Amino acid sequence: MWTILGIFFVLLVLGVPVAFDVGIAAVIYLFVNGKDLIIVTQRIFAGGDSFTLMAIPLFIFAGEIMNACGVTKRIVGFANELVGFIHGGLAHVNILASMLFAGVSGSTSADVASIGGMLIGSMDEAGFDRCYATAVTAASATIGSIIPPSILMVLYSSITGISVGKLFMAGVIPGLLVGISQMCYAYYMARKNPAKYDGNVKAAFDCKRMLKAFFNALPALIMPGIIIGGILSGVFTATEAGAIAGLYGLLIGVFVYHEFTFKGAIKTIISAAKTSGMTMLIVSGATAFSYCLAIEKFPEQVSRLITGVSTDANVLMLLMIIAMCVIGMFMDTTSAAIIMVPIFYPIAEACGINGIHFGMVMVLTFILGGITPPVGVTLYIATAVAKIRFVDLLKEMWPFILLFVILMLCVAYIPGICLFIPNMIG
Repeated sequence: MWTILGIFFVLLVLGVPVAFDVGIAAVIYLFVNGKDLIIVTQRIFAGGDSFTLMAIPLFIFAGEIMNACGVTKRIVGFANELVGFIHGGLAHVNILASMLFAGVSGSTSADVASIGGMLIGSMDEAGFDRCYATAVTAASATIGSIIPPSILMVLYSSITGISVGKLFMAGVIPGLLVGISQMCYAYYMARKNPAKYDGNVKAAFDCKRMLKAFFNALPALIMPGIIIGGILSGVFTATEAGAIAGLYGLLIGVFVYHEFTFKGAIKTIISAAKTSGMTMLIVSGATAFSYCLAIEKFPEQVSRLITGVSTDANVLMLLMIIAMCVIGMFMDTTSAAIIMVPIFYPIAEACGINGIHFGMVMVLTFILGGITPPVGVTLYIATAVAKIRFVDLLKEMWPFILLFVILMLCVAYIPGICLFIPNMIG
């Protein structure tokens, strides 16, 4: 056990991609213990051979299509008409646009890249501090993995067998609360220091203009309703929903917005294939890694270690959150989820924690890892888009991180926040 963990962390520190970290660690472990290396191939194949996981590349493709056919700029335009006149102007637009785009992409990375590419420069030109504009973008992008559809929730569902439809619904209220809390902070900072946080350009509210922007964005805004409604009504599965979302996005791009060209289609397919390939490579490699941990009974040892401290569910929840936060600081969210869910889910189940509730806590915890150093993937994407230094971004990120931690703990210890809607639908 210590061999495989030691190899994994050494490779991680050396900067080897996570997909290869877990694969190399598994191969060395099996070789040292005299086991047939064909097991690695078998586990890698089994890791990707999942009907549920097919939803991931399909949702990625749907998000890429919606972004390529002009959905992002229409969502931003609607958000600008809706909240752009409030103190904090474009900061509110950025956050609301992320909340709306979350219902399309299901990915934090897609959110920060698309919304950031449009709004960071606009906020800078409007007089906002560029580092603050980037921090708003990175922080609000976290909503992309909370409000349904969510790729992280699909992963959790594939590992635990819990209904992905109910997991999606569990993310609605927490996602809205994250966005609202960030908008409250943006308003406070705009009133406290207008020169740095308010900008000098704010659109006046105009009902006719807002309605026009709403109808322009409506085809994109109803996509989450189609996905969630279809899954909950039993018309199609989460995987089929991903295919339908992709087809819907294609129809919008070609027949409604008229912005989806053949060249754009090729670019979209290549981009979606790269993102999907990277994700599935991590999933497959981590399956082999998890198999080796299972041989050594690592999940049971971690369970005994944690339950040896306390058997109280509240204390165990806190210990698991701390452990997942530490892991999330050094690994990307997808890798962390694939490796840690099989370890911590049985512990949560054993102490009576609802599986949907725990899934939401895990998703929030791993997302937190994406916006915290040293390996905050979301932060690195944001700095690349904004062309600023990582250290400068961190100075403006800490208040948003603190807000996220507070909300995460509220969800952890007030289950009704995430279980209210799933309990309503039965």
